[in-house]
Amino acid sequence: MLEQCKCRLVFGLFWGDEGKAKAIDVLDEGVDAVARYQGGANAGHTVYVDDERYVFHQVPSGILREGVTGLLGAGMVIDLPELVSEIRDLHARGIDATGRLLISSRAHLVTPLHRALEAIDEKRFSIGTTLRGIGPAYTDKYSRRGIRVGDLINTKYLSERTRMLIEYYRPNFDFAGVTPPTVAEILEPLFKTMVYVADIVGEVSVYIQEMLRSGKRLLIEGAQGCMLDIDWGTYPYVTSSSTALSGVASGLGIDPRQIDKVIGLVKAFTTRVGNGPFPTELDGEIADRLRGNGSQDWDEFGSTTGRPRRCGWLDGFVLSSNCRRWGVDKLFLTKMDILDGLDSVKICSAYKLNGKIMRSYPATIEELERVEPVYEEIGGWDASDSSVTRFDELPENAKYFIKRIEQLAGCEVGWISSGPKRTDVIVKK
Repeated sequence: MLEQCKCRLVFGLFWGDEGKAKAIDVLDEGVDAVARYQGGANAGHTVYVDDERYVFHQVPSGILREGVTGLLGAGMVIDLPELVSEIRDLHARGIDATGRLLISSRAHLVTPLHRALEAIDEKRFSIGTTLRGIGPAYTDKYSRRGIRVGDLINTKYLSERTRMLIEYYRPNFDFAGVTPPTVAEILEPLFKTMVYVADIVGEVSVYIQEMLRSGKRLLIEGAQGCMLDIDWGTYPYVTSSSTALSGVASGLGIDPRQIDKVIGLVKAFTTRVGNGPFPTELDGEIADRLRGNGSQDWDEFGSTTGRPRRCGWLDGFVLSSNCRRWGVDKLFLTKMDILDGLDSVKICSAYKLNGKIMRSYPATIEELERVEPVYEEIGGWDASDSSVTRFDELPENAKYFIKRIEQLAGCEVGWISSGPKRTDVIVKK
């Protein structure tokens, strides 16, 4: 089922919520470690195993596999109290993650100050963030004001640095009429929870190099999705990190040439949470049908925020652009079963702007608001994919839908998820 690769990258090709956790849970069989390289508690990865539902925010979801080590890279911004809470919840459910985690001492920390700042910014700019403090934490990182995990071990000058940080942001709080958190309110929760993880803080980059040299296998787990990338996403409606291949080298401290397989996640329809452009977005009955009503855990509501996701037809122009840009080798297609029973389905194969077909994905919001999606319509299918275990057993229209995805992407679909469970996967040979 699995190809013998030493180092594979799995990441989403759209605006997140492509089903990364399900794919990683399938693909991490036989690996020795799973690594996160960016983002933080704004991620929400949901895995179903034997009717048990697990939601991961910072712990790599591969930790569910016995013997797999979870790595939290330097490119992450970590909410330490939330991380410890997540570790404890796993332990209460019989999964001892503490002895199988390594946290980079170089990773930056999200604090109550960052969450308060993001709440102020969101009221002013309405980006549609998760309010987890991710953006302000990355701002401090790149402005060289941040607090890193290693600073909680070497605490010299930390109180003074934190006091200076509060004073730097005081005008923001004064403008909003809000009282900033105190030094104690910022640092005490960090020191209190650091005692639980101090023994598992170290150099993730060295760990990865040593394991790859010894022949062990690594799976790299992306968070969010390509279209939320700070450089290549629908700016400014993006996250604050490099979510695709470009973030791996700096986030984990490895040579990207060591990655020998790049696997892109694509959902059978497109979704987005929060504000920002969405050319194939639907309203009405079809959108409600794709989203679900929230009665099932796998309906289209955010794992982190609970917000209903905006839904639309599959955007093949996004797919083709990102597969070319990031050198995707294979696709993992999710939620095919949601399209069962529709009279027809559509794929956007191109954008038109001012009556002309676009050759590259628009860089500005102004252009994206004016593009016209070019759709191809494919006949629907009735059979339930969840009852099918082989690709050649799929209905002809479903097989054509997948073939068209491959043509647009320029690479093969390797796996097709036909339900929420670990076993609901068709391997396309």
